[in-house]
Amino acid sequence: MTSDTNSVENDEHVQSTLSKYHLSIRGACNFAYRDVWGPREKSMGDPWSPSNPNGTVILRLAENSLMHEEVGEFIREQMNVLPVDHLTYSTGPRGSRRLRSAAAALLNEQFHSRTRITYDNIIVTPGLASAIDGITFAICNEGDGILIPQPLYNGFNVDIQNRSNVRVVGVKYEGIEGFGGLDDLFRPEVNRLALEATIHHAREEGINVRALLVSNPHNPLGRCYPPETLREFASFCGRNDLHLISDEIYAFSVFPNPQIPMATKFTSILSLDLVGVIYPSRMHVLYGASKDFCANGLRMGFVCTKNEGIMGAMSSIGIFSWSPHILQDAWAAMMENKLWLDRFMAQKRNLMVERYKTTTSFFAKHGIPFYEMNAGLFIWVDLRHLLVAKSAAQQSDHSALRVTSPNGPVFLRRELRIAEICMKNGVMIAPGHVYVPEEYGWFRITFTVGKEALQEGLERFMASIKQVEAERQSWK
Repeated sequence: MTSDTNSVENDEHVQSTLSKYHLSIRGACNFAYRDVWGPREKSMGDPWSPSNPNGTVILRLAENSLMHEEVGEFIREQMNVLPVDHLTYSTGPRGSRRLRSAAAALLNEQFHSRTRITYDNIIVTPGLASAIDGITFAICNEGDGILIPQPLYNGFNVDIQNRSNVRVVGVKYEGIEGFGGLDDLFRPEVNRLALEATIHHAREEGINVRALLVSNPHNPLGRCYPPETLREFASFCGRNDLHLISDEIYAFSVFPNPQIPMATKFTSILSLDLVGVIYPSRMHVLYGASKDFCANGLRMGFVCTKNEGIMGAMSSIGIFSWSPHILQDAWAAMMENKLWLDRFMAQKRNLMVERYKTTTSFFAKHGIPFYEMNAGLFIWVDLRHLLVAKSAAQQSDHSALRVTSPNGPVFLRRELRIAEICMKNGVMIAPGHVYVPEEYGWFRITFTVGKEALQEGLERFMASIKQVEAERQSWK
């Protein structure tokens, strides 16, 4: 189903939904194709724990549960209901002055913004899904497009399409000069060529491209873009009069990995000298509490922009997604308490290193290849060999696994089958195709869970792989 909800005449599923439930066209399309969370509720509502050994080990979601107790304790200590601040409309849906000031200080001090950010440049949202939805609504008309490099975080499809009905235009790298592997996705010259090819193709198809959205650090690849590539993104947007949206939600989830001794460090787009490259009003940064603060359920995020029009447009619909001020104060307190924050981030980083080592050592022991990373909460695991019939595995260079291959549907079914077998064995992992890569056979597996849950999940994963190997004997 495309993002064009008018193209439903020949879609029996949507037509049936329209008739049965008496919905709008957009409501029927969303029910039929875009309800990601509904089907997950059963498994997510029954997570594994030592006291619930039959529950599901969830290694699919980008959650960091390593510091839940510390966050919970901090919030409990902060809980003090102030009627004027918390039980009234207070400053309105743009967010509390306290949180917006704390966010501005974080961007100035920790993200090293070259130009001063103030609370007037911040609008608070209940998580980054709401932030992306709001900024998409503000800058795009229905049917417009937003460019996103592939592979891409699958939630972007939800955030951009489900309400605003805007198109996600994936930036493809296959066939681009200089591209030969995942490392090349971070090179400036490869991105320049890929972006120019993609926007040219989009315009030929009649798509009005309005923005480029990048995740830095990257989801799902777990690496940071170097400054020269970020500058290339800005230059491309400047040349084409596009908005540049930088999702920096994993900024403090970067850790040392000895296997990448020269790993690129996190650089915020705010820290670069982009005078004459892109108008300041076309550049926007997103940040949230979910990942770095181990608080997905807090539902806190913000957009930083110097575009007054975007601030006003998002403010106009802010009442529909208004963050509770008492929770805003809880997050603000975390950012304001520099001693607690430094200690928290250091402890979290150490635990991430430990869990990453546990997971990658397990993969190495069992001969499971993966892409080394040093940022984010997940590992991009390479199971391409399991999609190829055993008789053909030795001579395969994986070119047949490309999404554009004539046998693509076969390999998609096999990828889905691996995820299905894992689910039946009680471990939920993410099949790679949801991240729109250019070949099948990759999976995203989260490692930032409790030690016992991680060990149980990895054992269930390995049992599933053995089952896949057995089935693979009959594949042709």
